[in-house]
Amino acid sequence: MAIFYLPQLQEQDKEIVLSEEESKHCIRVLRFKVGDALSIVNGQGLTAEATISDANPKKCKANIYSCVVHPKTQDIHIAVCPTKNADRLEWLIEKAVELGLTRITFLHSKNNERTNLKLERIEKIAIAAMKQSKRFFLPEIIPMMHIDKFTAEFPGGYIAHCYETEKHLAVSGLKNGPVIIGPEGDFTQEEVDIAMRNGYTALDLGPFRLRTETAALAVVLHLQK
Repeated sequence: MAIFYLPQLQEQDKEIVLSEEESKHCIRVLRFKVGDALSIVNGQGLTAEATISDANPKKCKANIYSCVVHPKTQDIHIAVCPTKNADRLEWLIEKAVELGLTRITFLHSKNNERTNLKLERIEKIAIAAMKQSKRFFLPEIIPMMHIDKFTAEFPGGYIAHCYETEKHLAVSGLKNGPVIIGPEGDFTQEEVDIAMRNGYTALDLGPFRLRTETAALAVVLHLQK
């Protein structure tokens, strides 16, 4: 059954109207008709089953006949410096959402190769990945933050870096807290020191050097339950 996104969906709703974009996809692309069944998700844990009552390609209406409130999943929060190549970043968003990412923050480091992001496009990719993978929660997307501000606001997490120092040796079994991933050129030593002063633990992702998006996805993969 096709899944459609409606952030305004409430448990008490009996009839809904899809957005123009979702209506067009439903009626023009998938060629749904009156009486056809569809699933709706609000990205906050609520799903609904409905049947189309008005197959309008701009304002598709549907009658809801059942709702389910799903329990919150484990919090998986990564903070990552955006890659220079936008395609690699978008790939990360898509796959991380499929694997259960709940929050992503974009970090500003001295060695960042990209400082401007198209957040609207990133959100669309996240929505599509949520629907495709039948997830119930849309990850929170937090705009660019400097690493010093982020580690002060979200203390006690983990930082993956390439400097020689004592590190936590396993991704599995980590306590709650965000994991921060640096740019291709790694964090500066000063940035690592700032994170450590804010209660961060150095994290070892293995003996090989990983690209930013690979490291971030490895963390999400190991943290999911």
